[in-house]
Amino acid sequence: MGFITNNCFLLLIPILVWNFGFNSKLIKVGYLTDAEGKKTIGIIENILRALIFLYPLFMRFEVKASDFIRNIIIYSVGSIIYFLTWIMIIYFKNNKWSVSRIGLLAPAYTPLIWLIAIGLLGESIIYICMSTVFIAVHTYHTYIKLNENK
Repeated sequence: MGFITNNCFLLLIPILVWNFGFNSKLIKVGYLTDAEGKKTIGIIENILRALIFLYPLFMRFEVKASDFIRNIIIYSVGSIIYFLTWIMIIYFKNNKWSVSRIGLLAPAYTPLIWLIAIGLLGESIIYICMSTVFIAVHTYHTYIKLNENK
């Protein structure tokens, strides 16, 4: 039972629920989720995405670890920032920030915070490195999509 209750994949569940629940709202406001981008980058991005979401199944965190509180706070703050970027684009779509490159790219680059926190909680440098590469590719692909939608 311990493996289930302290599995790092549990930390991805709120993110997945959020993404599935709000993705259609992003599409309705014209966010670029349906833009094609470059096929090769898209394939690389999806392979990395699969790794990022499956690897935590094999990672555990220790609630009694000395840095658990710090890392769970980083995860929580990172998740809140990520959620807020979506809210800004969905509900304040004409806001100066929401139409800027920084604002439109925010849902792509802000996951780095909670992904690194998951890596810290699971004590996995490999996961942190994979997450960093994923975010770089994901943000670049999103940037390409933004340029397509001009």
